[in-house]
Amino acid sequence: MSELTYYLLDVFTAHKYGGNQLAVFIDFENKASPEQMLKIARELNFPEITFIKTNTNDELFDVRIFTPEYEIPFAGHPLLGTAFVISKYLLPAPKEQIALKLAHATINIELSAVNDVDNSLFTMTQSAPQFLATYSHQEIIDGLGIESATLDIQRPIEEITTGLPYIIIPVTSLATLNSIKLSAQTVIKFLTKINRYKTNSATGLTTSLFFITPETVEKTSDYSSRMFCIEDENLVEDAATGSANGCFLAYLLTHDAHNISAIVEQGFQMKRKSYIHLDGMVKNNQYRLRVGGQAVCLSKGRWGVELAAAIKQRVING
Repeated sequence: MSELTYYLLDVFTAHKYGGNQLAVFIDFENKASPEQMLKIARELNFPEITFIKTNTNDELFDVRIFTPEYEIPFAGHPLLGTAFVISKYLLPAPKEQIALKLAHATINIELSAVNDVDNSLFTMTQSAPQFLATYSHQEIIDGLGIESATLDIQRPIEEITTGLPYIIIPVTSLATLNSIKLSAQTVIKFLTKINRYKTNSATGLTTSLFFITPETVEKTSDYSSRMFCIEDENLVEDAATGSANGCFLAYLLTHDAHNISAIVEQGFQMKRKSYIHLDGMVKNNQYRLRVGGQAVCLSKGRWGVELAAAIKQRVING
């Protein structure tokens, strides 16, 4: 039995027990197989966990991301939290920028304060958005089984991806945002019908739902949001979703203004207050999407993993 060092964090918050939960595992010796990484993700049951697999000259880090259901090519809060761990615990001294290599792309993360990692804003630059589909308001009303008064019919409903796909659904108010109730079976049926469920989507990934309104709880916020996804056929709400907010930033740049700086609050309904900082621009159809937030470390531990050679020998011995 071998061991991996891991860190538990909350991301998109400056305070413990807020934001979105994350575990970051250090695995430079590649001790954990894909099957083991998935089992660890299921055991912890966090929205995502990450494994740092390689370190190239303290500049580029190979990272893999797992949900309790499967490995994913990209995610938001896991990258910021991973960058926090690298900056605080793995580098001789923090740097203004580091790069994380994913299956989807290489993502650059910038620090706002290299001399104060605990209070630094970690900001990722996401990949160029792809606008996958537009849905009518009636499609969403019928497909998700929600009240027609919930939707802001003045604004379009679009599916966008910067690595993970989301349907951006504007709603009329904070009250309607708070009142959203969805059924896992209804959502799965709708996503299957439009070929966006893992069993029939082109990517093998399930598209998630991101509801948004400009009415907020806190005066310092510009938007309030909720994200719902399907995992193992269950409906799950996420406390803070950097990838969804990157898609929302692309939506704003397309429909509202060519330069955007905003703060999105999320997770308030779950009593896990999260604050996602958006900063972006579009010019000549070239998008710059920057999504940032803080992180806080809760604890450090050691996780036992059985090495592949030991597993193989046990199988041989019966």
